[in-house]
Amino acid sequence: MANTPSALLNLSITGRDIISSGLKAGVLPTSILQYLDLVNGVNDGQIDRLIYRQESGIAASTATAYDLAGSLLDAEGNAITFAEIALVYVYNRRSTALAYLNVRPATANGFGRLASSRGFWPADAAADADQGSIVDPLGHLLLYSRAGVPVTAGTGDQLEVLTSGVTGSTNAWDILILGRSS
Repeated sequence: MANTPSALLNLSITGRDIISSGLKAGVLPTSILQYLDLVNGVNDGQIDRLIYRQESGIAASTATAYDLAGSLLDAEGNAITFAEIALVYVYNRRSTALAYLNVRPATANGFGRLASSRGFWPADAAADADQGSIVDPLGHLLLYSRAGVPVTAGTGDQLEVLTSGVTGSTNAWDILILGRSS
């Protein structure tokens, strides 16, 4: 059986500004609507690789690395290699105060540093410990690049999720990675 990944991203945000008096009194809605249909393929705006994991029971101050060049398995158990990552989504399922996640390039062979105008984090490899995106308790993180962020086997293929130092091994998150093989 062959996998044929695709994805739909439907983002709808409506803000309401309530003005209580004056000529503009009333509700002023503001909307952002984005609909992305990431069909199967290897061109910009397309995907042919998909990884989804639900992690749980992860201890405090623990780094979980995702090797994007060969050690991840798809839904059928086949090892897959990404050449580019189009989307990374992380949902922190822990609700404990201060139990954040830090999604970042791994300290060795870190993925996602800025190169050739594509990347999710700054290019300074020496500052990896200070780079990343914080996902607070019950928070969400969505990173998207239509052109795709390159994965370089052996030097730029490790995405890391680091748990905060809040005591307990109840850290849990969902992670979805979408990308292309070439």
